[in-house]
Amino acid sequence: MSKLRNHRALLLVLLAICSSAHARTKPLPPIPAIHKIAFVAPTNPRLLTFENGAPPLGYPGQFWVDKALSRVNSEQINEAIDVAKLGLAESITTVVVQRLGELGFEVEVLKNVSGPADDPDNIDEDHIALTVDADAVVHVKIDEVGFYSGHLSNKYLPRVNISGKLWTKLREDSLYSDEVDYGADAKKGKKWAIFADERYRWGTFDELTSDLDEVRTSLTTGAKLTAINIADQIAAAASAASK
Repeated sequence: MSKLRNHRALLLVLLAICSSAHARTKPLPPIPAIHKIAFVAPTNPRLLTFENGAPPLGYPGQFWVDKALSRVNSEQINEAIDVAKLGLAESITTVVVQRLGELGFEVEVLKNVSGPADDPDNIDEDHIALTVDADAVVHVKIDEVGFYSGHLSNKYLPRVNISGKLWTKLREDSLYSDEVDYGADAKKGKKWAIFADERYRWGTFDELTSDLDEVRTSLTTGAKLTAINIADQIAAAASAASK
């Protein structure tokens, strides 16, 4: 019986501690309506990615041959297209700012905000939220840009994947944090997915590189469409946060 009493006593103590801690926990202050947003612009990717995910079929060692060929093709596509000159970061910034403005938000693009040289999108979010004159902060990043042929596909598709985050100094957790994928990684029925136009599909690497203007257009189109999508999601999250 003494053991049972000890267990009961310990349980009562633990309940008392939990109750006391709960009583001391103050409710989070409400988030005022978000009108003004500070925007941290994305940076351009250094290289296009290129991947052929087709399963190795045929002779032994074909997997390594295909990997080597993908590396060669990756080098060739990056020699043919300078991704920095596509201006994807600038285009995304323009579209997001314009779209948020259309949805009723005042947006200020922050200047000279970046992380270390080897990871410029790794910014000090807490410091920015505490120092800007805005109700919330938005940061959009370009995660990946390139071309991909999947395991069950015989076509190369463009790939533009971006991510966005909305946060405020009044909350430890972000109000929005998600990604939008265009082209190769799009999935049916997902709000973060945008399928590329059918004309942006190439059966071989030679076909892909036969019309580089069309290839560039596939990527710039993806940047604009993902920017519109993520701006709409951020606007919805900002509006819902203060309700």
